[in-house]
Amino acid sequence: MKTKPVKVKVLSQEGNSYHIQFPYLEVPVTVNEQLYKKMLQSTDYKFISSNASVRQNC
Repeated sequence: MKTKPVKVKVLSQEGNSYHIQFPYLEVPVTVNEQLYKKMLQSTDYKFISSNASVRQNC
């Protein structure tokens, strides 16, 4: 059974850390650049746009 990707919103970037927001979670989560890049390449997550300017170089 295939599941839908989780919609993740990128809130901001500080150095090598990214602040992201998951649905149904009130508190933003901070991830490092390595994990962020893995999530970008995964089909389990779909990143939706926010007003944050974040570089997405892979």
